[in-house]
Amino acid sequence: MGSKDHEKNTDMGKLTLVTPPSFFLTQNKSFCLINLSKNDKDLFADAINKHMPKEDITLYVWDDNNFLNLDIHGNKEDAKHEKIFGSAEPDAKDKDYTWLLNACETSTTVVMNMDYSSHPLKVWSGYILTLAKTYFIHSGHEEAKAYSILNRNKIDDVTQLFSKIKKNMDSQ
Repeated sequence: MGSKDHEKNTDMGKLTLVTPPSFFLTQNKSFCLINLSKNDKDLFADAINKHMPKEDITLYVWDDNNFLNLDIHGNKEDAKHEKIFGSAEPDAKDKDYTWLLNACETSTTVVMNMDYSSHPLKVWSGYILTLAKTYFIHSGHEEAKAYSILNRNKIDDVTQLFSKIKKNMDSQ
Protein backbone atom coordinates (compact mmCIF):
# COMPACT_ATOMS: atom_id res chain seq x y z
CA MET A 1 0.00 0.00 0.00
CA GLY A 2 1.22 3.45 -0.82
CA SER A 3 1.22 6.23 1.71
CA LYS A 4 -1.04 9.25 1.35
CA ASP A 5 0.23 12.75 1.68
CA HIS A 6 -1.80 14.70 4.16
CA GLU A 7 -2.41 18.32 3.34
CA LYS A 8 -1.52 20.75 6.04
CA ASN A 9 -4.24 23.16 6.97
CA THR A 10 -2.49 26.51 6.92
CA ASP A 11 -5.64 28.60 6.98
CA MET A 12 -5.56 31.51 9.32
CA GLY A 13 -8.49 32.18 11.60
CA LYS A 14 -11.10 34.79 10.82
CA LEU A 15 -11.22 38.04 12.78
CA THR A 16 -14.52 39.89 13.16
CA LEU A 17 -14.25 43.50 14.36
CA VAL A 18 -17.34 44.98 16.01
CA THR A 19 -17.71 48.62 17.07
CA PRO A 20 -20.73 50.59 18.33
CA PRO A 21 -23.53 50.69 17.38
CA SER A 22 -23.20 47.33 15.58
CA PHE A 23 -23.41 44.09 17.51
CA PHE A 24 -22.61 40.51 16.59
CA LEU A 25 -23.30 37.45 18.72
CA THR A 26 -20.92 34.55 18.28
CA GLN A 27 -19.86 31.26 19.76
CA ASN A 28 -16.21 32.04 18.93
CA LYS A 29 -13.66 33.27 21.42
CA SER A 30 -14.17 36.96 21.80
CA PHE A 31 -12.44 39.90 23.38
CA CYS A 32 -13.81 43.26 24.43
CA LEU A 33 -10.97 45.77 24.13
CA ILE A 34 -11.65 48.96 26.06
CA ASN A 35 -9.54 52.07 25.51
CA LEU A 36 -6.38 50.31 24.40
CA SER A 37 -3.63 52.61 23.19
CA LYS A 38 -2.34 52.27 19.64
CA ASN A 39 0.70 50.44 21.01
CA ASP A 40 -1.49 48.06 23.07
CA LYS A 41 -3.65 47.34 20.02
CA ASP A 42 -0.52 46.46 18.03
CA LEU A 43 0.76 44.25 20.86
CA PHE A 44 -2.64 42.56 21.10
CA ALA A 45 -2.62 41.81 17.36
CA ASP A 46 0.86 40.29 17.70
CA ALA A 47 -0.27 38.19 20.69
CA ILE A 48 -3.36 36.91 18.83
CA ASN A 49 -1.18 35.96 15.86
CA LYS A 50 1.18 34.11 18.20
CA HIS A 51 -1.29 32.39 20.55
CA MET A 52 -4.42 31.92 18.41
CA PRO A 53 -3.44 32.12 14.73
CA LYS A 54 -5.99 29.61 13.47
CA GLU A 55 -8.96 30.51 15.67
CA ASP A 56 -11.96 32.57 14.64
CA ILE A 57 -12.11 35.54 16.99
CA THR A 58 -14.55 38.38 17.52
CA LEU A 59 -13.22 41.71 18.79
CA TYR A 60 -15.56 44.22 20.36
CA VAL A 61 -13.65 47.52 20.39
CA TRP A 62 -14.58 50.49 22.54
CA ASP A 63 -12.62 53.74 22.36
CA ASP A 64 -13.95 56.08 25.01
CA ASN A 65 -11.74 59.00 24.00
CA ASN A 66 -10.73 60.71 20.82
CA PHE A 67 -6.98 60.52 21.43
CA LEU A 68 -6.33 56.78 21.51
CA ASN A 69 -4.09 56.90 18.46
CA LEU A 70 -1.62 58.47 20.87
CA ASP A 71 0.31 56.45 23.41
CA ILE A 72 1.43 58.27 26.54
CA HIS A 73 3.57 55.36 27.68
CA GLY A 74 5.43 54.97 24.42
CA ASN A 75 6.41 58.64 24.10
CA LYS A 76 7.19 59.89 27.60
CA GLU A 77 10.09 62.06 26.41
CA ASP A 78 8.07 63.78 23.68
CA ALA A 79 6.95 67.13 25.12
CA LYS A 80 4.76 67.82 22.08
CA HIS A 81 3.05 64.49 22.62
CA GLU A 82 2.40 65.28 26.29
CA LYS A 83 0.98 68.68 25.34
CA ILE A 84 -1.41 67.08 22.84
CA PHE A 85 -2.43 64.36 25.27
CA GLY A 86 -2.85 66.75 28.16
CA SER A 87 -5.20 69.00 26.20
CA ALA A 88 -7.27 66.19 24.70
CA GLU A 89 -10.84 66.02 25.86
CA PRO A 90 -12.78 62.80 26.26
CA ASP A 91 -15.22 62.14 23.46
CA ALA A 92 -17.75 60.58 25.82
CA LYS A 93 -20.83 62.54 24.73
CA ASP A 94 -23.67 60.34 23.51
CA LYS A 95 -21.72 57.13 24.17
CA ASP A 96 -23.85 54.01 24.37
CA TYR A 97 -22.61 52.41 27.57
CA THR A 98 -25.34 49.76 27.19
CA TRP A 99 -23.44 48.56 24.10
CA LEU A 100 -20.24 48.39 26.13
CA LEU A 101 -21.84 46.45 28.98
CA ASN A 102 -23.39 44.00 26.49
CA ALA A 103 -20.00 43.57 24.80
CA CYS A 104 -18.38 42.86 28.19
CA GLU A 105 -21.07 40.32 29.09
CA THR A 106 -20.83 38.60 25.69
CA SER A 107 -17.03 38.48 25.47
CA THR A 108 -14.87 35.61 26.61
CA THR A 109 -12.24 38.09 27.85
CA VAL A 110 -12.33 41.82 28.61
CA VAL A 111 -9.18 43.96 28.44
CA MET A 112 -9.46 47.52 29.75
CA ASN A 113 -6.87 50.29 29.89
CA MET A 114 -7.86 52.40 32.88
CA ASP A 115 -5.25 55.05 32.03
CA TYR A 116 -7.44 56.27 29.15
CA SER A 117 -10.84 56.03 30.83
CA SER A 118 -13.17 59.01 30.90
CA HIS A 119 -15.06 59.88 34.08
CA PRO A 120 -18.29 58.23 32.86
CA LEU A 121 -16.41 55.03 32.05
CA LYS A 122 -14.80 54.99 35.49
CA VAL A 123 -18.31 54.74 36.92
CA TRP A 124 -19.08 51.72 34.71
CA SER A 125 -15.65 50.23 35.29
CA GLY A 126 -16.67 49.39 38.86
CA TYR A 127 -19.01 46.80 37.40
CA ILE A 128 -16.70 45.73 34.54
CA LEU A 129 -13.84 45.09 36.97
CA THR A 130 -15.99 42.71 39.02
CA LEU A 131 -16.14 40.33 36.04
CA ALA A 132 -13.58 37.55 36.56
CA LYS A 133 -12.80 37.63 32.82
CA THR A 134 -11.64 41.27 32.98
CA TYR A 135 -7.94 42.17 32.83
CA PHE A 136 -6.91 45.77 33.33
CA ILE A 137 -3.95 48.04 32.69
CA HIS A 138 -3.23 51.00 34.95
CA SER A 139 0.10 52.78 35.28
CA GLY A 140 -0.66 54.53 38.59
CA HIS A 141 0.46 52.30 41.46
CA GLU A 142 -1.91 53.63 44.15
CA GLU A 143 -4.96 53.73 41.89
CA ALA A 144 -4.19 50.25 40.53
CA LYS A 145 -3.98 49.03 44.12
CA ALA A 146 -7.46 50.42 44.75
CA TYR A 147 -8.82 48.72 41.60
CA SER A 148 -7.23 45.45 42.69
CA ILE A 149 -9.82 45.25 45.48
CA LEU A 150 -12.37 44.61 42.72
CA ASN A 151 -10.09 42.71 40.36
CA ARG A 152 -6.73 40.98 40.79
CA ASN A 153 -6.11 40.65 37.04
CA LYS A 154 -3.85 43.68 36.65
CA ILE A 155 -1.41 43.48 33.75
CA ASP A 156 1.32 45.97 32.93
CA ASP A 157 0.59 45.72 29.22
CA VAL A 158 -1.05 43.43 26.68
CA THR A 159 2.07 41.26 26.36
CA GLN A 160 1.20 39.76 29.78
CA LEU A 161 -2.42 38.96 28.91
CA PHE A 162 -2.18 35.40 27.60
CA SER A 163 0.24 34.21 30.28
CA LYS A 164 -2.08 35.69 32.96
CA ILE A 165 -5.12 33.99 31.37
CA LYS A 166 -3.24 30.67 31.31
CA LYS A 167 -2.14 31.09 34.93
CA ASN A 168 -5.73 31.81 36.00
CA MET A 169 -7.04 28.78 34.11
CA ASP A 170 -4.35 26.50 35.59
CA SER A 171 -5.23 27.60 39.13
CA GLN A 172 -8.92 26.71 38.78
